[in-house]
Amino acid sequence: MPLSTPITHGTVDWTGENPGILLKDAGGDFSAMALFFRVAWSPVGQGQVLLLYGTPEAEKGPLEAPNVMLTDNHDLACFLKEQFIGCLAAFRNAPAFDALPIRPAQAVRSTGDPMSHRYTETVSSEGLVVELVWEGLEPPKALELTPDQVGTGMHTMFTLLVPARNAQIIVNGHTLPGEVGTRVQAGFETTTAFLYFSETWVIPPEEPS
Repeated sequence: MPLSTPITHGTVDWTGENPGILLKDAGGDFSAMALFFRVAWSPVGQGQVLLLYGTPEAEKGPLEAPNVMLTDNHDLACFLKEQFIGCLAAFRNAPAFDALPIRPAQAVRSTGDPMSHRYTETVSSEGLVVELVWEGLEPPKALELTPDQVGTGMHTMFTLLVPARNAQIIVNGHTLPGEVGTRVQAGFETTTAFLYFSETWVIPPEEPS
């Protein structure tokens, strides 16, 4: 049920932006996965984090499709990995999760317009440039989701969702294989390429025993 009170009780976990791209192969398995975080507030501060599974089925992945986290706030990357990403089964169950390297990001920039056709996020590190591209952007949807409707199973979440019909993950100029698929969120069908803006995750208070 949508929340009806003006104050959401509980503990704010983090708030910011969280676009992502999950590409699938012809068999329906994930061929490449990326989540980007631009966090405005968290218990460990602000920052930007990119999680890339260039080769989801491998522990490490080759240079042209690595499994890595890039960030300008190492503590934030660790916080998100353990407290948030680790609650998402598709990412937690990947072979790369436990030993995922965290490397410093040297530059982060966005281009395009989420109200138009194309939007990008580009994150650069030493010897590595990752570009996320969303195209065919659809009208936004404002969401209020309860714990049973989100991947973590433990948060209330508010966000503005802009689905994309097409997307690419480009590593050092090399486009990773895969296509955008479909998924169901809160009872409606959307895509596996998405822009999430004004996203806030709240841990609800414990129910009285």
